[in-house]
Amino acid sequence: MTKKVAIIGAGAVGMTVATYLKRHTDYDVLVFSSDTHTAYSQCGIPFVLEGIISDFPDLVISPPDTFIEMGIDLHLNTKVRQIDAGSKKVMSDSGVFEYDHLLIATGSTPFIPPIPGIDLGGVFTLHTLSDGMDIEAAINNNSKVVVIGANGIGIEVAASLARRGTDITLIENLPQVLPLTLDPDMASFIGQHLISMGIRVMTGTSVDSVNGQQRVESVSAGGETLPADIIIVTSGLKPLTSVAREAGYDIGPTGGIVTDERLRVSMNGEFQDNVYSGGECTQVFDLITGSPVISRLGSAARRMARVIGENLAGKETIYPPTLSPGVVVAGHLVAGSVGITSHTAKVHGINIISGSSKGYTRAGYYPGAKPLFIKLLFSKKRLVGAQVVSGEGVKERIDALSLAIGMGAKVDDLLGWETSYSPPVAMVIDPVTFAVEDAKNKMEGIA
Repeated sequence: MTKKVAIIGAGAVGMTVATYLKRHTDYDVLVFSSDTHTAYSQCGIPFVLEGIISDFPDLVISPPDTFIEMGIDLHLNTKVRQIDAGSKKVMSDSGVFEYDHLLIATGSTPFIPPIPGIDLGGVFTLHTLSDGMDIEAAINNNSKVVVIGANGIGIEVAASLARRGTDITLIENLPQVLPLTLDPDMASFIGQHLISMGIRVMTGTSVDSVNGQQRVESVSAGGETLPADIIIVTSGLKPLTSVAREAGYDIGPTGGIVTDERLRVSMNGEFQDNVYSGGECTQVFDLITGSPVISRLGSAARRMARVIGENLAGKETIYPPTLSPGVVVAGHLVAGSVGITSHTAKVHGINIISGSSKGYTRAGYYPGAKPLFIKLLFSKKRLVGAQVVSGEGVKERIDALSLAIGMGAKVDDLLGWETSYSPPVAMVIDPVTFAVEDAKNKMEGIA
């Protein structure tokens, strides 16, 4: 008999696995999603709000009909209420379905801080395509918007709305923007740039209350009352794991579903051969610290989907510990990071030596050269973290440094790194080399 694969979640992991199985196996594939849309880019939502991308449907990679025509039994606007692991059934709004293999890719849900008044009208989260549409419908040229949370999505939506002329205040409880991905000295470049864009940036500030009758009228924060028509809460995400927890699957200290290197799910400490998990609901491991983490990157989701798809197709494939390289676009600047930060190193008792440099993205005499700030972190002479801020050339350097960290590169390896040169795209010596030299000098007590 043809085997049935039930997939809970129609995001990057769920739909990628579904299409892979239809192309490479003869499995029957059922997909359940509580979302109205599927196969769209969440990461593109801020740029629709800015107007760079014309409309939200442009973010849809493939419409539902594409998957239905492939033979995928797709159930949108459908919540899975229960998983019966013993009888191998899922109970959903559209009925009860049996399965042979199960993929839990339920993703995440926005974290809503316990602030008085946070449930007033005019308060939005930004997680789904529908969220983006709701925000777009609510904003006008005179709107005063408060963004709570200066993580990647908070910064991108604040910068995008500021560039279309909206009055923006960005509030972060921690002392800096991008607190989870950048050291304070590197984050300061992003913070200052946001201020130059006309954004009021309030770091180290907690929101005491959201004020209004039926709708938000103001926000109390830092001893001030700030007028606000719209609040966008981007204070983080938490894994959406309730249906997995209730089914008896193990949940780790991150709040994510416990998996092994093949992304098989654990129940009572035993990994299940027929149940997998991937995406923002899934606990994996960090390459540097060895600690369990949640990787919330779209690129990580696609890599997990490949591993799960191949395992379901009979190929034993592993998902290695992650470095989670990422970039954030903040107006005219890009911030990139990979590996650990100084704060993470301190938490895990890792002694580090850092090297920093400032250079340019092109030859100094070539028009359009942009400042380039680089910080590298080494532990026992091994590269364990990298941060880059500039107006261009950030992604390429972060990708190369991610490869270097993954390969265990040490300071002397990077000193011998040969880089290419042409005045329109690079300096003769890449500024990464200067950061390596700075770290090397500190190791030898020269600086």
